Amino acid sequence: MQEGQETLQAILAVSFILLPVLFGILEFGDVVHVWIGQSAAAAMGARMAGERGEDDAVVRQRIETELADAGLDPAHVQIEITPAYVHWSQPITVQVTSTRRIAIPFPPVHWDIPITSTYVGRGEVNH
Repeated sequence: MQEGQETLQAILAVSFILLPVLFGILEFGDVVHVWIGQSAAAAMGARMAGERGEDDAVVRQRIETELADAGLDPAHVQIEITPAYVHWSQPITVQVTSTRRIAIPFPPVHWDIPITSTYVGRGEVNH
């Protein structure tokens, strides 16, 4: 009987050690998913901003569409495009930033992690 209780206690101890590790792995996977989705949206935005030579509603709509296709909510993402207007071969930068909350339940730990993706395109229009 004593041996069964010791085994149960050992299983519970290992479970309480491994559960935070498991939750940490899941949370890290979620952060990587967000980063990949944001990076794809920023890359597409930089390409399109370079083609159009400016920051306009079409470029921002394309970035939002890419974010939504990746399963991310565009309302929780900040998009910055600089400069607003470029000429042939000038750089235009698209930066997409969001904050992701990491929560591990045992012990209760919470972090807000900023995730930023930046891409540079080149102006392809001669205004």
